[in-house]
Amino acid sequence: MKLFSSPPSPYVRKVKITAALKGLLDRIEVVAADTNPPANAALIEQNPLGKIPVLVLDDGARLFDSRVICEYLDSIGAAGTPRLFPGPGPDRWRMLTRAALADGIADAGVLIVYEKRFRNEDHWNAGWMGRQQGRAGAGLDTF
Repeated sequence: MKLFSSPPSPYVRKVKITAALKGLLDRIEVVAADTNPPANAALIEQNPLGKIPVLVLDDGARLFDSRVICEYLDSIGAAGTPRLFPGPGPDRWRMLTRAALADGIADAGVLIVYEKRFRNEDHWNAGWMGRQQGRAGAGLDTF
């Protein structure tokens, strides 16, 4: 399998942690991907949204969005590894809600980074960044 990724991505890190927990790291080739045009042409071939991570399976099928990839890795993990995604029922919904909360915290952090990386400081929107920080903080408090 090939994992299109970028080291700073929290979503890629989530996939790599899942792969490690499931004993699959040795089956995954990590491919550096640029998410910025025009350097992202190879990434767009794998995911039309131009986003990472993307996991290309041995049969050529492509999975994208870290939630989908993590659940897939959980389903094929090595025998004896813990099940990360419970089956149907209340435990599954609690876990999926926690995963969504964690993704929301990561989303808020990424948006702050993008604001600072792609805008000049005199154009930063302090109120907007504060709302993102508040979301991240509220999410962490919930955990």
